[in-house]
Amino acid sequence: MTEPYQPRYQWRRSELDANDPPSDFDWLGFDGIGYIGRIRKETGGPTAGRWQWAGSVPRTFKGSPPMPNQGYCDTAREATEMVETYWDWCLRRMQGE
Repeated sequence: MTEPYQPRYQWRRSELDANDPPSDFDWLGFDGIGYIGRIRKETGGPTAGRWQWAGSVPRTFKGSPPMPNQGYCDTAREATEMVETYWDWCLRRMQGE
């Protein structure tokens, strides 16, 4: 049996303002310097119960960003892994790998 994915970056609950308390269904990821992406649980519609992930591109990235940069997963941990993998992929492309 494989070990569950362990996040490598920092994650905190999204909070738009003081009137919007953070929830366990909406998270932002950070690499210590900047924003790397977001995950959130869909609560309605055809994707209800699934976790949407959206990866961010570093500000210094040049050219077209890698695709896909968003999608859906069954668990928050899988969505976290997708965002972190996307971020690392962007960093490697910036370094010419």
